[in-house]
Amino acid sequence: MFRKILIAEDFDTVNLGVKQLLEEFAPKENIQHVQYCDDALLKVKRALFDKEPFDLLISDLSFVENMFRENKLNSGEELIAAIRKEQPDIKVIVYSVETKPYVIKYLLEELDCNAYISKSRESMREFRQAIKVISGSDEKFVSPELKYSKAETELDEIDELDIKIIAALSKGADQNEIADDLNYSRSSIEKRINRLKTSLKAKNNPHLVAISKDLGLI
Repeated sequence: MFRKILIAEDFDTVNLGVKQLLEEFAPKENIQHVQYCDDALLKVKRALFDKEPFDLLISDLSFVENMFRENKLNSGEELIAAIRKEQPDIKVIVYSVETKPYVIKYLLEELDCNAYISKSRESMREFRQAIKVISGSDEKFVSPELKYSKAETELDEIDELDIKIIAALSKGADQNEIADDLNYSRSSIEKRINRLKTSLKAKNNPHLVAISKDLGLI
């Protein structure tokens, strides 16, 4: 199903479990794993140079910082973006505890990841499903318990600035304080808040904050 697989995950116990499962889908000797994003990118580049590219990347999003080693890439998002530039056609599965819908949406739509699997008791079963889905088509797989389907309809117009505004509201800041802090005019902040309330069907600012928390925006 896949010829050559690279796992980027900094915990050996997770690496081992995923690697054992992947042996059902690729030759054991062709499954490699690394603990640092920089190493993953180097392996992808070397494989391309050797004309023996990886055809599947599995990556976590968060990597524990090593105080004795300086890395250029420090997150799964950075790694996936860098690898996409080197090898646009590689299939990518994200395997993470992150559940925020806007993060999942960004990874699937902006970075064109092929699957998003939540680290849970059902992970191994979902890995098998995801690999079968993405290996033979352009269809994407998302762990059923995640809220990505809801995010598709409700989060299309929400950007990073909107999230900063909602986060500030959740901490009790008023519109003037938010405008000063983010270096925007008060009218711009007011318009964004009103648009957010309309988009998320919020009755007032506290309701907007509550809905945003439910959606995992903040």
